[in-house]
Amino acid sequence: MFDAIIVGGGLAGCSAAITLARLGHRVGLIEAGTYPRPKVCGEFLSPECVAIFAKMGFLDILHQLHPVTIRTVRLTTPRSGEWQGAFAAPALSLSRYALDQALVNYATACGVIVTTGTRVTAIDGGFAEGFTLQTQAATGRAEVRAASVIAAYGKLSALDRVLERDFFAQSPLDKVPILDKGRQPYIGLKQHFRGTPLPEHIDLHVFRGGYCGVSQVEAGRTNVCLMVEQAVFQEVTAGAPHAVPRFVEWMSADNPQLGAWLADATPLYADWLSIGQVTLAAKTPLEGDILCVGDAAGMVAPLAGDGMAMALHSGMIAAARLHDYITQKTDAAVTKRLYTEDWRHTFAARLRLGRTLQTLMLHPSLLTPGLRLMRALPVVGNWLITHTRDMRLLERTL
Repeated sequence: MFDAIIVGGGLAGCSAAITLARLGHRVGLIEAGTYPRPKVCGEFLSPECVAIFAKMGFLDILHQLHPVTIRTVRLTTPRSGEWQGAFAAPALSLSRYALDQALVNYATACGVIVTTGTRVTAIDGGFAEGFTLQTQAATGRAEVRAASVIAAYGKLSALDRVLERDFFAQSPLDKVPILDKGRQPYIGLKQHFRGTPLPEHIDLHVFRGGYCGVSQVEAGRTNVCLMVEQAVFQEVTAGAPHAVPRFVEWMSADNPQLGAWLADATPLYADWLSIGQVTLAAKTPLEGDILCVGDAAGMVAPLAGDGMAMALHSGMIAAARLHDYITQKTDAAVTKRLYTEDWRHTFAARLRLGRTLQTLMLHPSLLTPGLRLMRALPVVGNWLITHTRDMRLLERTL
């Protein structure tokens, strides 16, 4: 019987598990995949992450992984529009291959019981009677019990269908769960390159229907990660024998500044990593008595550059509320209410702003004059940088 089970071992899940374990609780973490692993991710650790990792006791370990420092950002458009800005404090860039492994190792050292290669197929019960989780691994099925559960399984999971979350729609014909087509699902692609160095800098290149981030990570590699509307991807690649190379070719032509960098770069993976059905649809921080964190609670638009910090921070907030519940400082109803209030107060406005910026980014006719305004009035760009992140956390890194 665990005090808490965390479903998902990414940033949000590890943050929640580590926080609860350091508070003295018996914590289990169940991860469907294995470590280490590459992941479709911008691999950008915004300045707030430094404060969060310090509070977790992980900062020294992080620096041993040799992350790259990021101080400035550049935004480009297909019509050669450009804007440059600076972060109020240094950001970092580090591959998820290195970061996730280090975090789960630290979680284990903190006392978390980590199980990998295991899917959670069902969650029954609640705070009143306790939770029962059904799991499936190569060795067979098992059952796990816990007093509380945190959902940290990321953007999209079969559990979303099992939990009947409202952003999922059901196909009336084949009963296969699909995302509501009206929510404009996206496709994510990621590759590591050897290319022209971008010292202490990150580029965001806009193209029709999407945008691509380019920044260095450890060991001289450069991460290239993009998100594109599924409809645009299908339009561009229709009839092509190899969809991803065709799309990258089109994207490079649509934004010549991105194309110029890619032309002199060498890919390091045999194939691009991909993820489909990515949605920015509004979600909820609670599903029954389950506390949701990270992308399971609401995915921040990647262009805001704060998704990893929000994942880490939401895990810590959920863990703090469950600590009060487990130690009987609050009851179930108060725990759920306070966590919902915490989550909305901390993240809701930034999620809305991120989705608004996403809309502008995907319409170059709106973005180009917007960049001209940001160049003429630097205060506008600075406002966007500060309001897409938690300045209270950022102040601790200055």
